Amino acid sequence: MKKIDGFMVALLAGGAGLMLSATDSVLAAESSGSGQDSQELQAKLYVTLEEPDALGIVDPKSKKGRGTVAVGGKPHDVICAPDGATAYVTNPETHNLSVVDTATDKVKKTVEFGQGTTPWHVEISPDGSQVFAALQDQSAVAIIATADNHLATKISVTSGPWGVAAPKNGPWAVAAPRNDVVYVTLNGSITKGTANAARSEDIAVFDPTAAVPTVKYVTLAADTANGPHGIVSAPDGSAVYVAAEASHEVWKIQVDGNQAKRVVEIPDPNPAGTPLNPGFPTDLGVSPDGNTLIAVNHDLDSITVINLKTHKIIETVSTGEGSAPWGALISPDGQTAYISTNGADSLAFFSMKELTDGTEGARKHTIADLPTSDGLAWCNLAQ
Repeated sequence: MKKIDGFMVALLAGGAGLMLSATDSVLAAESSGSGQDSQELQAKLYVTLEEPDALGIVDPKSKKGRGTVAVGGKPHDVICAPDGATAYVTNPETHNLSVVDTATDKVKKTVEFGQGTTPWHVEISPDGSQVFAALQDQSAVAIIATADNHLATKISVTSGPWGVAAPKNGPWAVAAPRNDVVYVTLNGSITKGTANAARSEDIAVFDPTAAVPTVKYVTLAADTANGPHGIVSAPDGSAVYVAAEASHEVWKIQVDGNQAKRVVEIPDPNPAGTPLNPGFPTDLGVSPDGNTLIAVNHDLDSITVINLKTHKIIETVSTGEGSAPWGALISPDGQTAYISTNGADSLAFFSMKELTDGTEGARKHTIADLPTSDGLAWCNLAQ
């Protein structure tokens, strides 16, 4: 992997909805160091950068790099608070979480989890009052109270947690926001060598607002070790979607009743030779209108686009040989899909129109020199 001395942004031209003309074949921008310059941003795209131990900042309108924020060791995931004022970054190597002021792009506090913990994915409650970090090697979920960003408690689960989702309501919400349920995928232990090894089919569920949260478990399929990995909330808060990497499926869990249903199985082009570590799909991104899901296929160097109304695959698109895609995020306007490509030291993006129009060959665009890990977060800044 390459270290970042500055962002070199290489964009292939075109793509509907990407605000690029046919003549905009290459754009380049150098990092400002502080993440700020004379032009104020209304929104930022934050990307966790594994090699330089930093949080990358991208202007989603121009697709230009706007600097980096030094955080902890090997940052993996990032989430923004609903008010846009704060970003939270998990750092597995240094066993902590960085609290970033989005106005200054500086770390204002570090929350320590202690030796023997491996914080992976992070989520925030719909009202922004609590942050949840999956502590994989401690088989626990940390709850951080955002009023003063202190570690409030840890919730024990039966196996190493990986992904976290707190169902929230977006523009298409049909009900009032809720803050009383969190879903956690259980995926083994990094240090014990069982992570991503298809040892679990369970999702932990608990109410973080309870005085003493009680953990319950939702089973995807009792006869199959599905290997749940990534998880994402439906925009209307009615369900969560789960990437089952061992069985190569996407599942849906209804929040009311916790009923699990298989959405789609992703075909394996090499069933005899595909390893289970980390397998596919590993992560998910959902469109703001709730109609489209993107499943990230790490070992296949591709993404699969799924119509959530019909539960049919629209198409599978290559992210490039050796790109090892890991995370996915669809922009709030529904026009652009961002994919962190860990093996290619870059951030890929696609036009959602091209991914969903039923034709083959959606064009991949790239922001280069970004040694991404998994985390992607959209942050609408407080004005």
